[in-house]
This record gives sequence, C-alpha cells and structure tokens, in this order.
Amino acid sequence: MLAIDVAYVGLLVLAAFSDARRFIIPNILPLGLLLLGILAWFVGFPFSGPLWSYILHFAVALGVGMLMFHFGWFGGGDVKLYAAVAFWFDFSEGLFLLLITSLSGATIVLLSILFRLLRTAFGSTPTDKGSWRKRRIAYGLAIAAGGIIALLSTYPLPSTGV
Repeated sequence: MLAIDVAYVGLLVLAAFSDARRFIIPNILPLGLLLLGILAWFVGFPFSGPLWSYILHFAVALGVGMLMFHFGWFGGGDVKLYAAVAFWFDFSEGLFLLLITSLSGATIVLLSILFRLLRTAFGSTPTDKGSWRKRRIAYGLAIAAGGIIALLSTYPLPSTGV
C-alpha cells in the first residue's frame, strides 16, 4: 500500500519541518499518524503481529515519554510524535526504533554543534557568552528520521537472482 507509506512519510516530514522551524509539532500530526496506523493495521499493512503488541509499544513509549516531559528532557510534541510512530512497530521492534531514532538524534546534535562551531570560526559570533549551550534541538527531526528508516527496514531487500 504505497498510499499509506506516502501518508506516513508525509506526516513525519511535516512534523520534522514544523519542529525545525518553530519548535512546535501540531497535535494533528501525531493524531494523524496514529489514526493512519490504526487504518493500516485493519487493512493488514505493514503489520503482521497481534494488535496488543502495537498498543503495548505505543503505551510504553507514551508513558516513558511523559516521564521525560515531566523532567523537562523532552517536549510534549516530541512525546506524542514518538508514541504515534511507536504504534507502527510491535513491541519487539521497539528497541530498533529507539536505536535508530537515537542515532538520528545524535547525528543531528553533532551536525548542529559543527555548524555552530563553523559559524563562530568564520566570524558569526553568538550574541551572549555561553549561548551555544542554551540552543534547543528539534527532536522531531530525529523522530521523523528514525520512523522513516525503521519503516523502510521492514521491507524485504530485493533479490539479486544469484
């Protein structure tokens, strides 16, 4: 079902763009991902396991995310987006999704630091001392990248005919 894939990727790209631009992920995007996931599950795509396993992954992701939000480590939109993405993968695939999303986040943080260092090296300095430490990171980018990569990994590799 190519239409479901396109809608999934489209919603994640919109969430990433919104988060990168304004540090806000509109509630309609995680809700859309969740509703699309429920629809996809009923048509049998790309889900293969029992529904309870997907609901469990969603619930655990939402619960842990809410704790992270409580301590100020994660934004509310990020929590909802990650939980909605988690619904697309059964509980046994949760560690892989978390790993891919974390690696995407680490890459974004490293690129952000590198970009800021290059800007500083070439004459563009921050307005106040230590402001580079106070910069926010749009985790929606990492969640979107992790969700897209994880979905792509569910597809079988093409046969070479060897």
